Amino acid sequence: MADAKEKLEAVNGRLMGLFKAEKQTMMAFNSLTVAATRAGKISAALKELTAVAIAVAKGCEDCIIYHAAAAKKHGASRDELIEMLAVSVEMSGGPGAVYAAKALEAFDQLT
Repeated sequence: MADAKEKLEAVNGRLMGLFKAEKQTMMAFNSLTVAATRAGKISAALKELTAVAIAVAKGCEDCIIYHAAAAKKHGASRDELIEMLAVSVEMSGGPGAVYAAKALEAFDQLT
């Protein structure tokens, strides 16, 4: 079974393939991502943790890995992630708990 680093590489590879296939749309999407996650009154780390929580609630494993890595890159701690995952589980129930566990596992593997 692939670990989170391998899964992140695969996610990024698929996104790059889509970027090459549809450059204009993906450049616009990348601009949206950069603008939405930039540090402002809310830190980039908190914005990425929020993205993890939304990905957990939506059940998007690739999104979880992508945003967990970004949160870690921006200095989010494991304890901060756990608190955000608790909110995600509250809002999404049992399925959210399953994806929250995957998010925590991925975060721990992305050292």
